Amino acid sequence: MNSKAITTEVRLSLNELVSKLKDITVEDFDMVRQSPHAVYYGEITSHFFKVKHVRYSPLSESSNIDGEIIESLNDRTIIKLNMDIKEPYVLIRKMYYSTLIPIGLIVMLLSVLVMWGTEFQWQSLLLSSSFIIVAFLAVLLYRTTLVSMKKKELKDFISRIDGKIISDTNG
Repeated sequence: MNSKAITTEVRLSLNELVSKLKDITVEDFDMVRQSPHAVYYGEITSHFFKVKHVRYSPLSESSNIDGEIIESLNDRTIIKLNMDIKEPYVLIRKMYYSTLIPIGLIVMLLSVLVMWGTEFQWQSLLLSSSFIIVAFLAVLLYRTTLVSMKKKELKDFISRIDGKIISDTNG
């Protein structure tokens, strides 16, 4: 799930790239309203940046776009981009698995103890197993959403800086 960096080439010098990044980025999320041209917020230095799209608040589960800027020859700059989606995935997985699966098992145990031998035994087992099924489906859906968001955000970022992908080791 957590993949290696995407290497991108930009036809700008190091200083031009940093300037372009600073034009579309504000330092703090609170400054977004004063800068309508801002697309990202975060930290930018001459060799590293850590930004997040303004559509995601600092408290959202979306990840930052981390970039390592490497100066290259012929007024071209190489950037290694990465967006870590493992941390939010692990958090959601722990939340769903640690709540819905135990609830499902408790309801299943109660169903067996209370409803077994009655005409409602199968309905109660179906209800209890639905908690467990929902936990697995929700985590799968969230993982799919994170992977899709990562691809979309990195593609959008690369297009904003007029870059092209040199190597994509995301698999």
